[in-house]
Amino acid sequence: MTITLENMGILRYAEIELGKFTVICGMNNHGKTYATYALYGFLHFWNNEFEIDIDSNILAKLRITGICSINLETYANDCLSIVTKACEEYSSQLSSVFASQSSKFNNASFFVKVSADEIVISKNGYEAGVKSSNQKTGLTVSKKPNESELIVTLFSESSEIGEIPDFIITQAISHAIKNVVFKSVLPNVFIASAERTGAAIFRKELNFARNKILETLGKKDSDIDPLFLLRKGKSDYAWPVDHNVEFVRNLDSIARSTSYLTTQHSNVLSQFNDLLGGDYQVTDKDELFFKPNGKGNSSQRFTMDESSSSVRSLLDIGFYLKHKAEDGDLLMIDEPELNLHPNNQRKIARLLSSLVNCGIKVFITTHSDYILRELNNLILMNGSSPHLADLMNREGYLKTELAHASNIKIYNAGEGMVLLPGRQRKSSAITLTDVLVDDETGIHSSSFDDVIDKMNQIADDIIYGG
Repeated sequence: MTITLENMGILRYAEIELGKFTVICGMNNHGKTYATYALYGFLHFWNNEFEIDIDSNILAKLRITGICSINLETYANDCLSIVTKACEEYSSQLSSVFASQSSKFNNASFFVKVSADEIVISKNGYEAGVKSSNQKTGLTVSKKPNESELIVTLFSESSEIGEIPDFIITQAISHAIKNVVFKSVLPNVFIASAERTGAAIFRKELNFARNKILETLGKKDSDIDPLFLLRKGKSDYAWPVDHNVEFVRNLDSIARSTSYLTTQHSNVLSQFNDLLGGDYQVTDKDELFFKPNGKGNSSQRFTMDESSSSVRSLLDIGFYLKHKAEDGDLLMIDEPELNLHPNNQRKIARLLSSLVNCGIKVFITTHSDYILRELNNLILMNGSSPHLADLMNREGYLKTELAHASNIKIYNAGEGMVLLPGRQRKSSAITLTDVLVDDETGIHSSSFDDVIDKMNQIADDIIYGG
């Protein structure tokens, strides 16, 4: 799957291919966040808003017979036109995604190229459905394991099957096709934006404001216009920030779910708790606490106000991993090193590599030399040299943390030579340049090396007088 971004903020033009572990590094104000938000926005739009066109003959047959089968291979073969249509619809609303003026995105576009060879129809079974409020009319959409047909069934206690609106049927079928046919290339996505620390500390205030609005809406004799409150309370944030805030607001309900990592890969959650230095707790009264590790801390717990900035910056990541993560998801983190000590930056690199090995795709932007260097170590430790096993044992590395170069894509945001659309020759522009990643020699990135070398030179000049 190739992603093309054009005129996305300062990012003039870029083509990138996602890996199981994708990293964008580079200097500030060179388009990393634009690329990240654009990709997150598209995947959110695809999974939650875009609808695949459903043949009207399918609806007609359903109305007559109450059952219909759909060949999923048809949609797999038509993947390019389906995804292209989604990209066109998405590109037209980029200003909403970024909460910015529409004029800034007049010439912007986001395009995903998918080929039929990349599409893998899920071998798992699938079943979903909807029912009317009286439970007498409903719709089921199902697929048996290892089959490539979707079975759609309408049922009703009356003799006429016509109570379910067409748009409900098409939504259910479209959702099923996206889950069964396209999930391997366009996964569910979760993002931790760089603003996550603020969302964590102001969680009480956010919930208080929402509850006051709901309370006012329920008062018939109120002299305050509730619609005015809603308009005043609506924050015009970029989608990733807005969705982060909403996620943190709902931690009490999120904590009732269990992720597949909890049931199948508890060792990864242990890695996270080691990085965090404890665990989060949500009480029945929707109170959020951090409980540190250690026997001497058995009775201690701290509110988010009392906790360190690292505890707050890891909050939504922790709840996602423990309660929401599913196999095949894409986890996006804007600056995972946020508020972390260098030793913990190394730990989060190892955690993210472990997640990739558990089936979670990872996408990060970073300014951290520690994260890149640790990822480089995880690649090189996969070698065949006999001393590596002793080194891993001595330094406490696990085989489940090791990384494969073939899974990793690294891009450097900055000035580069690029062939712009409609041009015959390459020209200099802000773009994303791919970095060589090799099993034998590791990551060939100088994104931070030049700065480090300069600082070492200055230190030598200070000490040795030039």
